[in-house]
Amino acid sequence: MKLKKDLDSELLERLLFKDPEALKQLVSSYSRLLFQIAVRITGDQKASEKILCDVFRELWDKPNHFNQSEDTFLSSYLIKRCKIKCVQFEETYINSLLSKKSKNYIAACRSI
Repeated sequence: MKLKKDLDSELLERLLFKDPEALKQLVSSYSRLLFQIAVRITGDQKASEKILCDVFRELWDKPNHFNQSEDTFLSSYLIKRCKIKCVQFEETYINSLLSKKSKNYIAACRSI
C-alpha cells in the first residue's frame, strides 16, 4: 500500500506532463478540505468555489511550485495556497467596499 505522500508525488509528477486524470484525482482528494477552509474564512460559498478553482488551476499551471516550496506535504501546500487566496479575496472585497463608500461620501460632499 502506498503512502499518501507517495501517491501525491506520483500525481504531481503526472501533472508535469499535463495528465488531466492526475488533476482529477487531486481535486477529488483535497477539494472538500479546501472548500471547508475557504468557507470558514470567507463565509461565502460562491467565493470559496472560485478560490478552489484558482488553487487547482494554479497547481495545474505550475505543478513544480510545490517542489520549490518549503512544504513537505502537498496538503500543507494546498492549504497554504487556499488561505492566501482567501486573504486576497477578502482584501479585494474590503477595497471594493471602501471604494464604494468613498465614492458615496465624495458625491454627498459635492451636493452640499
